Amino acid sequence: MNEFLMHREMVFKLLGICMILLAAGGCGLTYSRRLRLRLEQVRELQQLMMLLHGEIQYQCTTLPEAFEACGGQVESVCGMWMTETGRRLNAMEGMGFREIWEEQLLDLQSRTVLNKACVDDLRRLGNQMSFPDRDTQLGALTLYSQRLREQEEQLSRELPAKMKLGAMLGVLAGMFLVILLI
Repeated sequence: MNEFLMHREMVFKLLGICMILLAAGGCGLTYSRRLRLRLEQVRELQQLMMLLHGEIQYQCTTLPEAFEACGGQVESVCGMWMTETGRRLNAMEGMGFREIWEEQLLDLQSRTVLNKACVDDLRRLGNQMSFPDRDTQLGALTLYSQRLREQEEQLSRELPAKMKLGAMLGVLAGMFLVILLI
């Protein structure tokens, strides 16, 4: 009987070790996935800004209509965000452009993995887009697109190393926990 209890205890310890290693490895893989998703979302924003620039410059549409038109062309979280922003601006909810923009930014931030710097850049873009002058809007879009390009290049350069590091740190953290608990 005593031998059976020792055997059962050893099996439970091994199962616990495996679960800890799997959970820690999963955390590392989740980190890697979020990095890849951030790069995709930066690219989506780039595409949306190019479409928005074209709508304003060549179609001479108003901002709410341009937001809705551009957001409808990109099927993603960022596209839905832009469509919803345009819809709310068209509805004239008794709020100004900046208030709606801020609320929509909070919504975007909660649904994406974009970092604080990217959201802050979007906030500055909104402040400049609130001016009725088309040239100011186009200049702001050009500047923001340039920043997005720089962020994309940086993320693309760093992505392979950070993904590998995230996965390895997850496994190593799991191994550390196993050693600590044994």
